[in-house]
Amino acid sequence: MKLLTNPNKFFDDLKYKSVQLRYPLIIVALLATLTSLYQYLLITKMSQAFPEDIAKFFVVGAYVGMIGSFIGMFAVWFVIALLMHAISALFGGEGSFRRTFEFTGYGFLPSLIGSAITVPFSAYYVMSAEVPKISVSDIQTNPELLGEVLMGVIPRELVYSNVVISLAVTVWSLVIWSFAIKHAREIEFRKAFITALIPTTLFGIYQVWSILKLL
Repeated sequence: MKLLTNPNKFFDDLKYKSVQLRYPLIIVALLATLTSLYQYLLITKMSQAFPEDIAKFFVVGAYVGMIGSFIGMFAVWFVIALLMHAISALFGGEGSFRRTFEFTGYGFLPSLIGSAITVPFSAYYVMSAEVPKISVSDIQTNPELLGEVLMGVIPRELVYSNVVISLAVTVWSLVIWSFAIKHAREIEFRKAFITALIPTTLFGIYQVWSILKLL
């Protein structure tokens, strides 16, 4: 796929065509589906540690979290596109926000590929893990107990490997977004790189924090 092997040529060819959001929407939707399903799986697995009357609240929370995670991914796309559009305007960028929104959507492809690797492995560990039974009084006595149970479900080594993959994915996305902004806003690559660097760094920090908070 030219987007992965030659993003400069990919966006240079695409900018002469009418704005088409179908493929970016598919990329982001698949990424949102993977992340939200994994979050649902993790929360429902943790619910097994509690008595049935308490576990049902976790299940409700899992559904809410899954929907929020799915919608949140599209919100992240919008915010990143908005930031890049605004920053590139400082460098004299020209072009519609709709084009910027379209091109930045392609920048989530590395995250989709990374999630396609990490989510199945993480899901395997979650599904095969044995969750010890705990009570509310146990948590009140030892507030760190829930975190210990969580780390029993997700091995520390897996968390660290996911961080490494997440950082690699962030760098890859930065490259794609730099070329995307270059052609979407008709600015020099150096200025496009600076434009993409700020939101990409924030996105990368968010991704790493989301993983490290499990430790």
